[in-house]
Amino acid sequence: MAKLIVEVLDASDLMPKDGHGSASPFVEVEFDEQRQRTSTKPKDLNPCWNEKLVFNIKNPRDLPDQTIEVPP
Repeated sequence: MAKLIVEVLDASDLMPKDGHGSASPFVEVEFDEQRQRTSTKPKDLNPCWNEKLVFNIKNPRDLPDQTIEVPP
């Protein structure tokens, strides 16, 4: 089966979300009815993940018409 690999590297200057001037960010990615997420980086406004998310491609011929979604 074909695979799609999404590399999530890092983020910078994220907005604080916890009321204490920090955040515990993660990245969630959706592709072809599959959802994966990175690890959570506690209290980090400049997180570095360097993680790979691997998705199965059901039909490689449909790949040009597929969408990768990263919800806000």
